[in-house]
Amino acid sequence: MEILVVDDSETVRIRFRKFFEEHGYEIFEAESGFSALELLQNNKQIKLIISDLNMPEMDGMDFIKCARLIEEFKETPILICTTEVCPSLKTKAKKLGVKAWMQKPLKFGRVLEVLDAFLAA
Repeated sequence: MEILVVDDSETVRIRFRKFFEEHGYEIFEAESGFSALELLQNNKQIKLIISDLNMPEMDGMDFIKCARLIEEFKETPILICTTEVCPSLKTKAKKLGVKAWMQKPLKFGRVLEVLDAFLAA
């Protein structure tokens, strides 16, 4: 399965890449919402999106809104991975179809549990 990780932190992207590649997943990486949208346009096979919220140029919410406009990604599961805890942000994300919200720093065992739940649905 192909997973897109969108985070302006290279360290976070590296951790995700190593973790998911160890579990047999193909990873695409983007450092901003803009570059993520370009990746989606060229890689319609992506089945899961993991995005940070606080990024320069285009934040995670705006990225998700734009990604949902691409036909192939209207229903793609999205996981938010952020330091934010604001309930209103979680509500806004849920309205955009975000399936899960995880707090940084990540517990990768929990990420795998969420991924397994996505695959079982």
